[in-house]
Formats: sequence, structure tokens, C-alpha cells
Amino acid sequence: MRYSASQVVWVMSAAILTMSVAAWMGIAIFHNGSGGKLIDSSCKKTPYPEVCVSAMQSYEGANSENLAHITVKASLHRAQEAYSSTLKAASEFPELMAFEDCIDLFIDAVEHANRSMAEVPGLDVNPSKAQIANAKTWISAALTDVETCLDGFRETTGTVMAKVEDHCQSLTRSLSNALYVFELYFPDNDSLPSPWFRRPLLNNPHPHPHPGSGFSFPPWMSRTDRRLLQVPALALHVNVTVAQDGSGQYKTIGEALMHVPSHGSERYVVYVKAGVYEENVLLCREKTNVMLLGDGRDRTIVASSKNVKDGYTTFASATFGASGKGFIARDMTFANFAGPHKNQAVALRVGADLSAFYRCNFVGFQNTLYVHSLRQFYRECNIYGTVDFILGNAAAIFQNCTIIVRAPMANQTNTITAQGRNDPNQNTGFSIQNCSIVASTDLVPVRSAYLGKPWKLFSRTVIIQSFLGDVIHPAGWLEWWEDYGLERVYYGEYMNRGPGSKVDGRVGWGGYRVIKRVEEVNIFSVDNFISGATWLPSSGIPFDHEL
Repeated sequence: MRYSASQVVWVMSAAILTMSVAAWMGIAIFHNGSGGKLIDSSCKKTPYPEVCVSAMQSYEGANSENLAHITVKASLHRAQEAYSSTLKAASEFPELMAFEDCIDLFIDAVEHANRSMAEVPGLDVNPSKAQIANAKTWISAALTDVETCLDGFRETTGTVMAKVEDHCQSLTRSLSNALYVFELYFPDNDSLPSPWFRRPLLNNPHPHPHPGSGFSFPPWMSRTDRRLLQVPALALHVNVTVAQDGSGQYKTIGEALMHVPSHGSERYVVYVKAGVYEENVLLCREKTNVMLLGDGRDRTIVASSKNVKDGYTTFASATFGASGKGFIARDMTFANFAGPHKNQAVALRVGADLSAFYRCNFVGFQNTLYVHSLRQFYRECNIYGTVDFILGNAAAIFQNCTIIVRAPMANQTNTITAQGRNDPNQNTGFSIQNCSIVASTDLVPVRSAYLGKPWKLFSRTVIIQSFLGDVIHPAGWLEWWEDYGLERVYYGEYMNRGPGSKVDGRVGWGGYRVIKRVEEVNIFSVDNFISGATWLPSSGIPFDHEL
């Protein structure tokens, strides 16, 4: 849907008010002589000291027990100026589609900020490891939301880009400072066990073990959800059915999702019968714990053809966009049929926390799968594409998936991942485990694809115990432009196999490594990287705790 100028003003005003309340409610101020020194000392270490100092000027003092909480809240309050300035720009240029993205993304960022503050009220409450992981995840997602807003304008032309970039800069810097403070005060230590203490990795020689053949379910998936992913569709209790022939309650997926109860705490199953559903679908953030169940990834297909060349942003081009927490999809295909000549064209975009996908296809060319933000898990899925076809800034794990590189246009270079981590303290990245990376039958010559390139400055991707076919170029990784990010990225390979796995000819960047230590690679396991032990079991999707 498109927003009018008055709707833009109203929605963004609500966002400003929410942020203001979030920033100031419940702040405990301690007046003592050492407060100023503590603030100066803390701000000096942040990525943007001048923004931190300016934000903290409202406070006469602070003590060591609440400094982290106060610093984060004060930094978030600073974001009100960025929202207010962007609101003015939006009212001047309401016809630009990128503003529609920004409205949704800003509301999302405010919600993430509120949740992170509620999760960890202060140092004196001794937050758990899970609480800290949640707070860092949500602040990371808020940063991603702002960057995505700017990306939308980078895909357009005109003076509005400069205005938006300037107005959003203080918001980005404030959130970056907030994330740093969480890292400063809540590091991995004895009270917050380091992710490096896990058991050693296991080298699994079988790329696609059958469900139930020795591997377990992530602990965050309930027993009920596990069953949803194991038993045949016809044996499941479903809440509603979508069928094009009229045999269900709804004929389109979009209509069915509109009638899903909001803020549901119980699993709500939408069964989608076989057929090609040509529609663009949005599962909004209010629709939580929804599961889409298809008749098979070759039989139940949702497809569209929106793309950047026709005027959409990458964010808005998605055939299916999921924002509701706890979303699960099983046995379905998500496709964008725009074709390689239309540039960016997303099949699936996911900004749903604790989301999982099992036995699904993602079909497209450039930017097929947009793993936008928060925590995501993919198991036994097939991902097809050409350029940057797995992109985004989620903390995402891909297990036992098949990644198929398709033939690009003559002027294009195949790159599999474009991970978008733009702050060193974001707990995001791609962990590709026990997958197969191969060429499609139409891709010639071979050895023409790269594992990834640094879309953002601190891009992070690891390829672990996977089969790399002859399609992979000997260098392995590709520059985005010149030396951008090459010393700051984290690109790693561990115990891979196949003709494309030879590391002798790999790039010599400072940010690339052949991982040799089990302790290092275990950081990217299900339990450690996406807190999988706390939520995956309820989805019913099988997964491996250790690699």
C-alpha cells in the first residue's frame, strides 16, 4: 500500500512520540561527583564520542551501576532529532517509494529499541545471557532498519538522498553507541559464559542426513511445533486452508494472513494447497507464531515479479515479506520471476525474529533471499540465484541446504552472499553449515562464482563443512569496490570439501581466514549464534546443536 502525505506525517509522529517515551521513562538519575568523569570516560571509548557526550549532557551525574542503562537510553533519545528531520523530508517528497519503506522500518526500529530497554533495565539486575543476547539482537536490528531506509534512497536519484542521509546519521550513531555500551558492560565472561566453551565440532560426512537420523531439534521449538514439521500435512490440525479451487476458507494467501489473529501466542497453521499463487504477500509484525504449510516445494508456489528496475526498492520488491515473530514455513516455494534483466528482485524477505524455514525453495536471480534482520534458521532448503542472492543483516544459519548458482547476464558476476553487517558490535552474520554449493545446468563456464563480497563494512560470513563444487572461483571471495572492508570483514572457511574448497588460491585480505580452531568456529553454531537452544525446538524443524 502507498501512504499519503498526511499518513506519513501521522505515522512518523507516532514513531517520534514512542521513541521519546522509550528514551525517558523510568530513567534513574544518580547525582554524585564522579558521574561526569564516568560519562566522559565511557563516551571516549564509543564509536562516536561527540554524539555520546552531547546525548549525556542532560544528566548531572551517574554511577557505575547504572551508567550502561543511562547511556543507552540517552543515546536512543538522541534519535528523536533524526526522526523529526526525516518527518519533514517525508512531507516534502511523499511520492517517493523509499519513504514508505522508511516509515515501516522506523516503527520497527522503535519497537526493537523499546524491547531492548525492557529486557535489560540496568546493570544492577544481573541480566541473564539470554536477556543480553536479546537486547543486542534488537539493537542490531534497529541499526539495520535505519541502514535499509538509506539503502532505499541509494537506489533512487535526487537531492532527497542527501537530506535523508544527513537526518539519519545521528540516529545511526546513537544506536551504534548504544550497541557498544552493551558490549562494554556485558562482555562474555564468567557470569556470561563465552560461546567458545562448547563441545568440539563433528565432521559429518553425510551432507543431508534424514530427519531423525541422529540429530536433535533446537530447544526453542516446542514438542507441538516439532510434530508440525515431521508428520505429513494431511495428518496435521490446521486452522485455515487456502485453495485456489475454493475448497478452503480462502483463495489467496494474503487474504488468509489478514484474518490471522494478532499477537497470537499459540501456533496458527495456514495450510496452502498445491498451486501457483501469483500475489505479493506481507505477514506484518502483529501476526505472530504463524506457520505456512504447503503441499511440497514443487507444488505450492507463491510468486510475483516486482523489481528495482520497475521502480521498487529492493526491500519493497519482495514477493513475500515476513515480519511476525516466530514465523515458520514448510514445503513451499517463494519465487520472483522478474528475470535477470530486472536487477534486484526479492523472492522472500524476512525480518521476523526466531523464524525458521524447512524444505523450502527460494527462486530468483539477483537478491533472491533477503535475510533482513534478527534470528533466522534454514534447514534443507534450495536457494537459486545469480548476484548477491543471499543478502541481508540477520543472524542466519543455513543447515543442509543446497545453494544453486544460475547463469547471470553477460555483464554480471556471480556472488552468492552479500552480508550487510555495518557495525563491529552487531551480533549478525551468515553461517552456512553442511550445505552444497553447485552450479545449475545452464551455468557455463564453471568456476565463475564467488562465495561472497562485503556489501557493508563489517560483513561476516562463514562456510563450514560444506561441499563446494567446481563453480567456485579459486579466489573464493570478491571485492565490492577497491579495498572497501577488506581488512574489517570476517570471512571464514572451515573443513569444506569438493573441487571448489581448495584454499591455496584464496584472497589475501586481512579479514579472510581459514579457520583452524574448533573454539572459533563454534561461535557460529545454532546454540551460540542464534540462541537456537532456547527457541528452535518449538518449530519442529530438525537441527544440529554442534557442527
